[in-house]
Amino acid sequence: MLSRNRLLIHLLLVLGVCAPVVAPAEDGDWLLRAGVHQINPDKNNLPDVLGGNVVLDKDETFTIDAEYMLTRNIGVDLFVPLYTSHDLQLKNTSLGNSAKIGETDLFAPILGLNWHFNVDGPIRPYLGVGVNWSDFSGEEVFGPAVPANSQLEIDQAWGLAGRAGVDIGTSERWFLNMDVRYVDLNTDVEGRVPAGLGFTTVPFGEANIDPWIYGIAIGYRFGAEKPLPEPVAQEPPPPPPPPPPPEKCADGDNDGVCDADDKCPGTPAGTRVDSVGCPLSQTLKVLFDFDSAELRPESITELERLVKFMNDVPFATALIEGHTDSVGADAYNLALSDRRAKSVFDYLTSRGVDPARLKSVGKGESEPVAENSTEEGRQQNRRVLLIRTDTGT
Repeated sequence: MLSRNRLLIHLLLVLGVCAPVVAPAEDGDWLLRAGVHQINPDKNNLPDVLGGNVVLDKDETFTIDAEYMLTRNIGVDLFVPLYTSHDLQLKNTSLGNSAKIGETDLFAPILGLNWHFNVDGPIRPYLGVGVNWSDFSGEEVFGPAVPANSQLEIDQAWGLAGRAGVDIGTSERWFLNMDVRYVDLNTDVEGRVPAGLGFTTVPFGEANIDPWIYGIAIGYRFGAEKPLPEPVAQEPPPPPPPPPPPEKCADGDNDGVCDADDKCPGTPAGTRVDSVGCPLSQTLKVLFDFDSAELRPESITELERLVKFMNDVPFATALIEGHTDSVGADAYNLALSDRRAKSVFDYLTSRGVDPARLKSVGKGESEPVAENSTEEGRQQNRRVLLIRTDTGT
């Protein structure tokens, strides 16, 4: 039997050394182990009665152990052996023989705290401490050495426990487990012997059961897959060189608009222009005779310049203002200025300018640009202006 145990240990060690790289348990993982354990009480564990030593014999049972990893090294586990049935043996009697005098069931779970070593390797030993609760039930005594109808009672007990074990990884999640536990288990034992119509209680004293628990199990790790390593950060490529500055275009009138896009070349220096190089305000040199709204022939050139501007700048809109000198009544001059503005309006629309882009209004004599005391000044006041309305100025 000893050689078989050594062979099993050697086989498990070989499996662990040859096992593939396995994922270690991380915090939050569960380790579930299921196996077979032997509960082996200490010799001479019960008080001496009936002329000899009463011994609680060993037994094997299936076990389940569930461990939750608080960190990569620390886990808390609950070890649950199924109910075991232990024989009560009477040994070293005066007759020199051994006899079974009873049996009892035992349920002895252990709650423990474990420290795991070598958590990144395939062979992961651990040590633990815990607390055991033992519940004895179904006690029976019988046989010729026991008075008829006698009863036995073993009290429940708490005890400290120690543990040493090893997990041997065999794949990503599966592993083998071997462990040994020791429980410091002391409890009281008493008997009940028939006496007359009842029973007499006989305290037998304290039992030092102190079992060793040996076992082997198969384990499985529940939890998230081990995260893949972060990719190595690559050096960012150098930024592209800045684009070369654009070549400076030709700008004959120096108004900031290239000649190729300038719809109004030759703009006087310092004049505010729009995106196509045209002035934001247009002043017409359209003058009129006294008390007349007829366009002079010499004004046609100026008006054609304005037609070209309105065609070249299709987004432009304008207000046409008519003005007079101060000779005459205010009301008459207001009507005269309106007719002068209207004559320019009619000319522009006759040359194809959209009427919706134009509006005419008379200002009368209210906005002179020169003195009305001289003929030259009055001639300058008899005028029409065009004011752009699409520029917000």
